[in-house]
Amino acid sequence: MLTIAPISFKNTYSVQSVKRNGVKSATANCERNLPQNAPYAAYNINLASQPSFQQRLIGDIEFEEYNVLVDKEKEYLRYLYANFYELTDVNELHFKRDKNIDKLPLSSEEDMKDFLKVAAGYNKYREHKIICVGRSPKWFLNTSLWMKDGIENYSFAAFSGNWYRRNRQGLGPTQYKDESKMPTEKEYKMYKKYMKSLNCDPASIVKHAKKSGKPVIITDYIHSGCGLASYLDLMSRMAEEQGVLDEFAHSIKLFTMASVEYLDDMGYDNWYYYPRVILPERLKPYDKVIEQEYHDMSANVLKSILIDKNTNECRSTYYPHSAWTVYNPMKYKTGIISEEKLKEMPRVRDGEVNTFTDAMKDYRNLMNFRILDYLSENDLLKEKHRTR
Repeated sequence: MLTIAPISFKNTYSVQSVKRNGVKSATANCERNLPQNAPYAAYNINLASQPSFQQRLIGDIEFEEYNVLVDKEKEYLRYLYANFYELTDVNELHFKRDKNIDKLPLSSEEDMKDFLKVAAGYNKYREHKIICVGRSPKWFLNTSLWMKDGIENYSFAAFSGNWYRRNRQGLGPTQYKDESKMPTEKEYKMYKKYMKSLNCDPASIVKHAKKSGKPVIITDYIHSGCGLASYLDLMSRMAEEQGVLDEFAHSIKLFTMASVEYLDDMGYDNWYYYPRVILPERLKPYDKVIEQEYHDMSANVLKSILIDKNTNECRSTYYPHSAWTVYNPMKYKTGIISEEKLKEMPRVRDGEVNTFTDAMKDYRNLMNFRILDYLSENDLLKEKHRTR
């Protein structure tokens, strides 16, 4: 619920929470005491004299909360979005990849359009079951949920890490398994149980595809594609054990995304990357059966939405295989994993599980607001949607 805690900008602006149509929102009381040449004339706020966002939160801003905002609240949130790095304590955020960044992601019209182009790619699969592998595609999928003619739902399968590596051989890239990075048998059994609980195990996928007459979409961000290959390695093993390997291969389609521009800028050789997943061993005979649909984006969008730590941690649960026997991702979200639980994950390196700070919550909720606001302003927002 949107519950912006009371803020006072030196007798210029304050926010109080109210309820509208059963949904908590915010109402603004604007006092015009500062000169009209202040940076944001509508509120007369002088940035140089303002406190940071520390010690308070912007509450959740989802579809329902956005729709009960009044114009003054929207103007205020647009201001916070545009000036986030000047108002917040950057020490509460992960180190910014580019020190020259002074705006939140998707601030520019060009980046927003590029982002929406990829998000809208899911819209044609609104009648398909969609499985989101890990956190990476969630910003795009959630945006499709809000769009007119967008998807109605998707399944989230927490998954982090990989045990495949690419190497140079022949005319194109190949991959091999790093046995030291693979899950243990105990970890594998727990993940298999987790996938069954989601109805996302191979037998459930086959059953759904047969009933709907449509392939199940498995989606992920690919760089080398080794992460998605590792996930499919697990799934193909489960399929083999369930006796549905052939049917599973005929029941899925891959929806992948990346940025050729970014990889070119980083100087990656062609042997290392191309926009296609190298299938794991059990699925290699089905290379021409399993369709792969690739979506490209600009380097700016990829860096700010997919690989920036601040944005990344805003999406959902970090779930490497060393955690599969430790906690259920349906219960432990990013930032609330206890120290006791972390001690049970000896193979997690320092810094891989991070505290979800108040500033990062503000970051996430302002991002949600920006996307919802842009869709609304451009007549792209659904009239009705129920947040998952």
